[in-house]
Amino acid sequence: MIVNRYIQRNIYLGTSSALLLLISLALFFTFVGELENLGEGSYGIGRVLEYLALRVPEMVVAFLPLAVLLGSMLSLGSLASNSELIAMQASGITVQRLLGAVLQAAFLVALIGFLLSEWVVPDTEVNALKIKNLSRQNSSALDTRQGLWLKDEWKIVHVAELLPNGYARDIQIYHLDGQGGLKTIIKAESAQPLGGGWELHQVKQTSMDEGLASSQQFEYLSYPGNLSHELLQVLLVEPRQMSSRDLFSYIRFLDENRLDAEVERLIFWQKMFAPLTIVIMCLLAIPFVLGSQRQSNTGQRLLLGIFLGLSFAIVDQVLTQLGVRIGAESIAIALAPNLLFFALAVYLLAGRSGRAAGLQLFLKLLGR
Repeated sequence: MIVNRYIQRNIYLGTSSALLLLISLALFFTFVGELENLGEGSYGIGRVLEYLALRVPEMVVAFLPLAVLLGSMLSLGSLASNSELIAMQASGITVQRLLGAVLQAAFLVALIGFLLSEWVVPDTEVNALKIKNLSRQNSSALDTRQGLWLKDEWKIVHVAELLPNGYARDIQIYHLDGQGGLKTIIKAESAQPLGGGWELHQVKQTSMDEGLASSQQFEYLSYPGNLSHELLQVLLVEPRQMSSRDLFSYIRFLDENRLDAEVERLIFWQKMFAPLTIVIMCLLAIPFVLGSQRQSNTGQRLLLGIFLGLSFAIVDQVLTQLGVRIGAESIAIALAPNLLFFALAVYLLAGRSGRAAGLQLFLKLLGR
């Protein structure tokens, strides 16, 4: 147990160091990119720093697989270079036990990444976009926990939930007369973009006439308002930053309205398999610190780790584009890169410890 904790502590420290470096670089380039927007509206240096701070959780989730790969290679490589791994093996620590310790560390990191993507990133990304874009536009929109309020000439629009691509749910539109009195109330279950306004679905319209109210029901109703499409877009988070719960709900909404949801469905499965990617990246580091590779220096391991990380990103993009073109199932497209690199990790580790022994080792670990 002491040896396991020692190995895991080194992996956590290596991953944290790699993550800190990657996020620092990303924040620097993001800050430089935001300088051209500085001074637009009320978007000052304070707002820029607030925007950058809110982007950190999303950067952590995005860089975590590469950080785990680099951190594992550097930390385990340091143990190998100092002959600590050899000493562990000489004292009876088997490769199987080493793999078990590494996988335990990988599972914890994967869990942290998943929780961040589910519970933290959706809120921080939405707030970051609001800070940046509403400050730049000096918009009259009011954001509250109960939804978004917009002023559209003599109409007040309340949207409980904004969805990607301009879709919305639970909309209320209050028409006012020239003296500010209430003329009409429109309530709709959902809406999809139509020009500068929306096509409302499942609508109830209540009209006020000399103190009397009358109601009408409509399946569809056009709302040709002057809503800014750009304003609505900047308040929306992309599907990749949505939680899996919200993304699943959005996919169901698209399916119910007979809209194309293939891209969103693919993103959903990629989010589901993101923890598996982290585990595989950690596992992939082990063959490169065993055998003859233990004499590699830190620079070589760093370059090798970056090369493997870039290779995974390229393979992921190629297989995704290929899968979409041939019409493969979304779950298969999302899983394919992980399976390919898992097979690579098995092959490399089997080569280090002997083909038969390596395969038996993985079978034992999978059977736990």
